[in-house]
Amino acid sequence: MRLLIMASVLALPFGSAACAEGLTFTGDKGGTVVKTRDCLRGAGQATCTTDTAYTGAEGQSALKSRVRTTAPGTSATEITLTGPEGNTRTRKRLLTWGD
Repeated sequence: MRLLIMASVLALPFGSAACAEGLTFTGDKGGTVVKTRDCLRGAGQATCTTDTAYTGAEGQSALKSRVRTTAPGTSATEITLTGPEGNTRTRKRLLTWGD
């Protein structure tokens, strides 16, 4: 498992304005987790979106989406969770620092 994650990190182009990566995990009972990450960087700002899809062995599914935008002195995060029955919950957080 560590080798797979390490290989994914090493394959990323350093210094690029945009990067995308994805991982798929399969459990011993048949459930899967698919995680993708996409980042855009430029002009002193970075916006990264991470989507995670969970699928159980019986076919039930859940989704988690996180969007984080960071600029000098501020970081905003929005997390949206969708459960197997379709119920959705969103959390937002804004952090600021400096003068």
